[in-house]
Amino acid sequence: MSIYHYYITDQGDLLHEQIVMNDESLIEMIYKNMEINRTPHCSEAKYYAKIGYEEIYLHVQDTPIVFKTLRDNILYMTNNISIQFNPNDLRFNEHGYLYHRSTIGNWARLHTHVTMQLSKNIEKWGKYYIYKDDVHQRVIEPLEKEDTIFLHPKPENQCFGCGLNNTIGLRMTFVYHPQLQEVETWFTPPTFMMGSLNVIHGGMVSLLFDETMSKVLTGMGIKAPTGTLSVRYLKPTYMDQELHITASLISEKGRKLELQASMYDQSKVKTASGTALFIKREQVNP
Repeated sequence: MSIYHYYITDQGDLLHEQIVMNDESLIEMIYKNMEINRTPHCSEAKYYAKIGYEEIYLHVQDTPIVFKTLRDNILYMTNNISIQFNPNDLRFNEHGYLYHRSTIGNWARLHTHVTMQLSKNIEKWGKYYIYKDDVHQRVIEPLEKEDTIFLHPKPENQCFGCGLNNTIGLRMTFVYHPQLQEVETWFTPPTFMMGSLNVIHGGMVSLLFDETMSKVLTGMGIKAPTGTLSVRYLKPTYMDQELHITASLISEKGRKLELQASMYDQSKVKTASGTALFIKREQVNP
């Protein structure tokens, strides 16, 4: 039995004795037989492939799959190693590198060329990123596990604030922090939300607060319609900027839940605050 050691770089190059292997049929044969290294040997090699009388130990710099090309909405590592591109399956790590879901190793890094290709559709969303094209609008979650839950717009939901199935809706995404029972979101108001003097309409501020506070309850698994909502306008909230909106639970007494919300402009100045009372739905006995 012959033993070989190969190295997969973070750009997807397969190296043997520091030489880049360009034989696509060999590469595809290795990947076809690749599995997690469960042998008692070479524990530093995360993956293993057995081909005939050859044992191959694969050392991975980042991910075993690196997609090098994006063409016609298909991500390719080689001509026969590919996957359908889906913005919902994008992730980024703490260093800003992009990843996509993969059939091997769960996640695959995107080559620099592919990242540059996608960059025209990616912009900052608070401390995260968002992907936008003519069809999709999706906040990209971090690859590393956080104690947060992303509340994305649901395809079947027609809610004006958070439904995906509403062509004139806001399609907002929220980040829920379970331990704090808090929600935050970032939002750039479109022109139809303008009041006068380039200031967002006061009613729209109320709408954003109502939506954000309700998502705290969504994160908690509670269904409760709004009972009352009060807003204090501290300063004019101007258009043409990304707003940071936060909400948290104040108290829960029986069916009554009290929440609070705040809005901050791009200079981190609080421009509005609000409170609301939500009433849990009564449970109907069958």
